[in-house]
Amino acid sequence: MSRAANDVSDLALVNEQVRDAANLIDSAALHYLENPGATLRQAIKASCDQDVDDVLGWIQD
Repeated sequence: MSRAANDVSDLALVNEQVRDAANLIDSAALHYLENPGATLRQAIKASCDQDVDDVLGWIQD
């Protein structure tokens, strides 16, 4: 997952939203493997020190 996220991020060097989304997918997927019933918000809380709404805002614009 991490390699795929990095590969996608490398293709989108000027698009920060794509990089943020790829990294979020990577983090969430790894969290889901250990916590199958978790939500995206729970995955973000577990893997990031940022506010959940701020993290989601990085890719929603």
